[in-house]
Amino acid sequence: MKDAQHSPSSIEIPRSSHSFERLPTPTKLNADSDLEMIKTPQRHSSSRFEPSRYTQIVKLPRFEEVLPEEQIPLFITKVDQCNTMFDFNDPSFDIQGKEIKRVTLQELIEFIVTNRFTYTEEMYEHVVNMFKINLFRPIPPQVNPVGDVYDPDEDEPVNELAWPHMQYVYEFFLRFVESPDFNHQIAKQYIDQNFILRLLELFDSEDIRERDCLKTTLHRIYGKFLSLRSFIRRSINNIFLQFTYETERFNGIAELLEILGSIINGFALPLKEEHKVFLVRVLIPLHKVRCLSLYHPQLAYCIVQFLEKEPLLTEEVIMGLLRYWPKINSTKEIMFLNEIEDIFEVIEPLEFIKVEVPLFVQLAKCISSPHFQVAEKVLSYWNNEYFLNLCIENAEVILPIIFPALYKLTTQLDKNDPLSLENGDNEEDPYLMVEQAINSGSWNRAIHAMAFKALKIFLETNSVLYENCNALYLQSLKENNRRQKEREMNWKQLEDYVSKLKIAES
Repeated sequence: MKDAQHSPSSIEIPRSSHSFERLPTPTKLNADSDLEMIKTPQRHSSSRFEPSRYTQIVKLPRFEEVLPEEQIPLFITKVDQCNTMFDFNDPSFDIQGKEIKRVTLQELIEFIVTNRFTYTEEMYEHVVNMFKINLFRPIPPQVNPVGDVYDPDEDEPVNELAWPHMQYVYEFFLRFVESPDFNHQIAKQYIDQNFILRLLELFDSEDIRERDCLKTTLHRIYGKFLSLRSFIRRSINNIFLQFTYETERFNGIAELLEILGSIINGFALPLKEEHKVFLVRVLIPLHKVRCLSLYHPQLAYCIVQFLEKEPLLTEEVIMGLLRYWPKINSTKEIMFLNEIEDIFEVIEPLEFIKVEVPLFVQLAKCISSPHFQVAEKVLSYWNNEYFLNLCIENAEVILPIIFPALYKLTTQLDKNDPLSLENGDNEEDPYLMVEQAINSGSWNRAIHAMAFKALKIFLETNSVLYENCNALYLQSLKENNRRQKEREMNWKQLEDYVSKLKIAES
């Protein structure tokens, strides 16, 4: 069975042109500073266009002004006229010619949308060639930093100056491919593997408007050309692997993942082995990249789509996330916790049992995290009814793992705090205490209240297990205190012995 075609509803083609201001001249730091940092010169455009040798173009007649049999030749002539490239670095250069090309592209779009006719092979050749001439060009390394380092106030976006023409080229090509008269059997000799590779290179453009257009274009090609689907997926895989293990720099990762999310949603069941390999060897390692925040929502969506298709992959996914779990980056850790929360929405009870021990060992560490947002995120899981039921059903395994972390939070309150569980007989409403803690403006109290609420749920649903965990924990505390005192005593004896030796030698 072939993959189903899905169209992301969020994709729109921008239609309005944009004005651009001159970027500021780079400056150096204060000369008195010990360290001088030279900023990379800003560019006006995110790629290098080669303008055509100057050719003055003239306005061609409109389609309704010619006979029906002359419309197709006029169509081809207008397409060829759009092969002329203008230099947008000089806004005053040939303003009339730029406007003629823009209007011509609009006329071509309207002609494709409003008319039904049989596409000739010559039309395919000229349209694809015009698309290549206008859009295929080298994308230089980006100027701005990526990830958390990017500052929208300081680092100005680098956009395409030629966008007034580019946006209509993208829309025209998209309408051409989407037309009911489009024949992929004829078009495949022009839209081939080399075309796909060149198209994928454009995803590195710094202009987000172009990446949105590319996203739609590639998705339509994937839906129309069944013979190219496997090649498109492999080529995207290669981009991801190079990004993960070599460069960590590619602007279009989020857009490519969004396309894949739609593709994964259309996978036939049972999943092919190549799709499972893609999940384990390509998607999961994307979590280790430093700039994860740029594409994490799209990545998490792809992961959840896989688990909805094949629940048996849950163990591979969870263990993969634990393998790449951040050690010192709390912002990234919260992303992982958000993804785990999404996975809990689709996880099956039998698959949960396979991963509950390593997963809750990590969650216990997060509960004890010094960063309050990390602890708060984990404790908020207990507001999810499905997660709560899984915890209650598997409390014999889960509670002994997380009890110490939860108990420490509740006993760190002031002695007069009603949250204390020392005697285990507090009847205070935990939900009310959470609200009081939040209203008091102390996130610390709020987290303690959330921990108390989680413990109280275990106490009410399985009091025997709770008391056993409580007794074991208090016993372990006493044992740790005894060992600590024993270590201190041994060090004291050693210090006394050394002191006596020094006195004897003197």
